[in-house]
Amino acid sequence: MKRTKRWLLAALIVGAGVGGFNLTQGAGHAATSTPDAFISSLKSPVKSVANQYKLYPSVMMAQAALESGWGTSALTTTANNYFGIKGSYNGASVTMQTSEYDSNGQLYYTNAAFKKYPSAKASMTDNATLLRNGTSYNPKIYSGTWRENASSYTSAANALTGTYATAPTYGASLIKLIKQYSLNTLLDGSTTSSSNNNNSAASEADKVQYATATYNGASGTQTARLSGKYSRYRMYNHVKNTRAGVTKTAWSKVGAYKGQLVYLDMRAVKKDPTTKKKTTWYRIRYNKNTSAKKYWVYTSTLTLPTIKYTGGSATVKINNGVSGSYYDHVFNSPYLAKSKGSLSKLKGKSYKADSQAVKTQDGVKTTWYRIKVAGKKYWIASTETAASAQFDYVVYASASGTKKLSAKYSKYHLYNHVKKTHFNQKEFDWPKGVKKGTKVTVNYKGIKTAYKTTWYRIRFNGNKTNYWVDSRALA
Repeated sequence: MKRTKRWLLAALIVGAGVGGFNLTQGAGHAATSTPDAFISSLKSPVKSVANQYKLYPSVMMAQAALESGWGTSALTTTANNYFGIKGSYNGASVTMQTSEYDSNGQLYYTNAAFKKYPSAKASMTDNATLLRNGTSYNPKIYSGTWRENASSYTSAANALTGTYATAPTYGASLIKLIKQYSLNTLLDGSTTSSSNNNNSAASEADKVQYATATYNGASGTQTARLSGKYSRYRMYNHVKNTRAGVTKTAWSKVGAYKGQLVYLDMRAVKKDPTTKKKTTWYRIRYNKNTSAKKYWVYTSTLTLPTIKYTGGSATVKINNGVSGSYYDHVFNSPYLAKSKGSLSKLKGKSYKADSQAVKTQDGVKTTWYRIKVAGKKYWIASTETAASAQFDYVVYASASGTKKLSAKYSKYHLYNHVKKTHFNQKEFDWPKGVKKGTKVTVNYKGIKTAYKTTWYRIRFNGNKTNYWVDSRALA
């Protein structure tokens, strides 16, 4: 059972192709005008189906509202599809345009077949079946939503984050809707007798205090390798201790070995409910294909790329004809990164950078710059073909001897590099006690060919620090 990669379908547009039923033959319904009308119209099928499958009606109602835009999406009004489920239902489907992300995190649009249901209840039942039966590769992937495992609707809603939808705020969005419209009071108060058999288990679950986790999704194919310590840990279907029903998998099941390449698509920061200690977890898979089975692992399981950050200043020019993206973090850093736009939109322009990052991955170093675009900061890779920092060109040569400070020396400054030639440019004041005629030792020379200016690297008597200074500061 395939699902869309984006979880809000209110903006879906009807496509040209239709399978199964004819669009004019009436499986759809008129768009619901208000949230209250939506809740009222679906109250009966939601309670009936959710209780039958031992799920939380409030969560099902919130999902239906969120996924269908309160029943206004074209997919819902046309096909009674409240959850964006792809495929066909008893041979019936509708073809619609939907947005997807490619392996580089770029947004694109494509046509896809979505199930067409004869009624809202059929849509609810199909979705409940999915939550109860899971997927072919993991039948228990949604077990955190089952009432016997989830002590409250909040636990059930949060269990959908990172499983049902990749959006890190998916569970929080459902909870917000439930609270705003008091759906738990309206729908969760009564259950069928079939769910009463689990009261004891639910009571036990109420006593468990689970850790919380903040999830961050990632774009494209980001990678790491299994560390030398990986065998000390386990793989899990969810972040460990964040919900009931978390299961672990032995490394032998996947043929793991030290240094094995794995693909990352999500990062989670877990907070222990008692100690408040935070730990970092990653969701991995062993195949580049995004549909491959996924596991959660503790950060020490992986050898991640290292990043060295440096503050500074530079002008970075985005070259014409570039491809790729700019990101919220350095791509493939331990933070993981999300694409925030295409570099082609920034081509031919220059931007100020305030931070530099040198990433080392598998022995290869790459440089990244953080630039400001329309008031927001993003990371871009610095390459000859895509983007390059604009520094002054200098021809260096050895030098020796001594010179004296000129009468105009105080008009100039001391630097750790020739001015405007390095990102981590630093400016220094003249040491105390120096004056016109003070002797300095010269040990290097630089000429800015474009400006025809000469610079010297000098050292003061009794001081081991080297400084660069404009030759006009010297006699």
